[in-house]
Amino acid sequence: MTAFFAEIDDIKNANHQFDNNVAKIESLHNRSLNEIDVEQDQWNQKQIDALVAETSQLSNTLKYKVKSLEGKSRNDSTKRVQVDAVKKTFMDSIQRYQSVEASYGLKYKQRAERQYRIVRPDASDEEVRAAIEDESGSQIFSQALLNSNRVGEARSALTEVQNRHKDIQKMERTLGELVQLFKDMEELVEVQGEDVVAVDQTTKRVEREVNKGVEETRVAVKHAKNARKKKWFCLIIVILIIVILAATLGGVYGSR
Repeated sequence: MTAFFAEIDDIKNANHQFDNNVAKIESLHNRSLNEIDVEQDQWNQKQIDALVAETSQLSNTLKYKVKSLEGKSRNDSTKRVQVDAVKKTFMDSIQRYQSVEASYGLKYKQRAERQYRIVRPDASDEEVRAAIEDESGSQIFSQALLNSNRVGEARSALTEVQNRHKDIQKMERTLGELVQLFKDMEELVEVQGEDVVAVDQTTKRVEREVNKGVEETRVAVKHAKNARKKKWFCLIIVILIIVILAATLGGVYGSR
């Protein structure tokens, strides 16, 4: 149990680090949205990328640690309670991270849309969305630049949209990984549930077999007792017959 609880503490510490990373990522996203200086924004994004990579590795480590403890707690209710608790905490942290990425992904899109409308104030919602989601290097946006009279602002807006497009793509990949991670944890819960059911069914089957064995033993003992009674009864009858025969023969020989 000492080693088991040491592993539980290790998971708790790792989960705490996971939460801290998510908080830092959220703070950097917020700073990036309000950053005017291009170089400073690029530094923010590098920090975000590093933290996202570290958090991704940490999440995989947590997943496998929880999975390992699942196997060690299947037949121990005390351990299972502890594992369920750290698993729930981790899954809550995953959902928190998903919320952060989804929220700031939307904010990045909204900022990129505002930048695009600097160049094309009359653009429709469909045109704005096409420019933001352009996979070919913002060709739609570049074309808008050629037709703009505000070249300086337009070029700055183009850089903003291109950078945000990359950021949005990275956040979407992170969200996809988090969705898969959450599904993996849900599957662990489902497997654990199936294991508990299997253990319960096995326990009930063993209990039925034990009860059946006890009943068969009771019947066998009863039969054995009855058999012994019959043997004693037969023996007594034989002895009585012998005594009667002996007395009868004694009387016959005595009369002679």
